[in-house]
Amino acid sequence: MKKTYCLLGLFVLLNNISYADSPLTSTDFYKAYLDVPEVLEASKSDGVLSSNFFIFLNAKENKIDAKIALINALKWNLKGKKNAQVYINKLFALNKNYTSSNFYLKASAEELICYSYIKAMDNYFEVNKALIFANKALEKKPKSLTINMIHCLIKAQINLGNPDNWCETYKLVSIVIKNNSFNKDFRKQAIHIIRKYTDCYKIYCKWNLNIMV
Repeated sequence: MKKTYCLLGLFVLLNNISYADSPLTSTDFYKAYLDVPEVLEASKSDGVLSSNFFIFLNAKENKIDAKIALINALKWNLKGKKNAQVYINKLFALNKNYTSSNFYLKASAEELICYSYIKAMDNYFEVNKALIFANKALEKKPKSLTINMIHCLIKAQINLGNPDNWCETYKLVSIVIKNNSFNKDFRKQAIHIIRKYTDCYKIYCKWNLNIMV
């Protein structure tokens, strides 16, 4: 049944590509974190990064996966958002040593991945710049499962425009999930939600076609 669902969904997608059906917009993994009050609040909000949400993202005692879940809970908007600018402005106001020219180098891995993910969710049609910051976050904290997962979702988003690359969407996520060397800082239920979507792209991997027939 799952294979049939994936096949039907992707055939529709192939004939009518919609970025509203994509790695960034179709993986509502925040649902695995609704026990976190701020994530629950964000899921019911208008999607704007409020001061309270920023405080949660900036608090060092809060876990990185909960922060990422809050960003996911703010969701996306077809017309785009400006949460990334709000985030960076508030961050610069608190950290006087940060500037637009040195943030990339001086920011922590958590700040970089939060900014990257917010930026990607703001405009999921154009995520190349967001990926640059995700790359740096990954360089600073390569063993974080959360950072690796968000990094690969952003990379997978770039592949969406070319059906020839859709297999990469499946492989990117699969490689991260199967890597047991990462720190387990991302909930299993959240991984399941992501995998439920990205596994649908498995049929586009040539090495798997015989299995699907």
